[in-house]
Amino acid sequence: MHRWTRRAGALAVAALIFGAGEVRAELFSKAYTFKPGTTLEVGTEMPGGLRLDSVEFLLPAEGGERGTFSGPKIKVSISNLGTAAAKVGVSIAVTDAEGRLVGVASGGTKLFPLRADRQIVYTLSVDGVRTELAAGTVFRISVEPMP
Repeated sequence: MHRWTRRAGALAVAALIFGAGEVRAELFSKAYTFKPGTTLEVGTEMPGGLRLDSVEFLLPAEGGERGTFSGPKIKVSISNLGTAAAKVGVSIAVTDAEGRLVGVASGGTKLFPLRADRQIVYTLSVDGVRTELAAGTVFRISVEPMP
């Protein structure tokens, strides 16, 4: 009986490791030059039948109105080239020339998945640390298909 318990435990651990490897393989992550006010046309195909079409940073005018809805935004356009609907998670981090983190945003599918042969624009808000966002030089984006 003890031998079967050990084998079952070993199989469970192996399944978890194998499963974690598969999930990790689905993550797309890449760095790009940060250019606020410019739409970066990317067109990169990603795992899960998705394509990162474009990224645009919208920074409010300096000295402009401050409020919940007037802060920096990031528009991320993603297409589903696959045959099944997909939920998507998106994270973006912006760093300056010294490698300091100056802004971060995340978002993605909230209710309904992105249907096959469709495109959606996710609008992410940059909250919290953002006072030096305009000094950014590089941004890293990660996109992950969600189960």
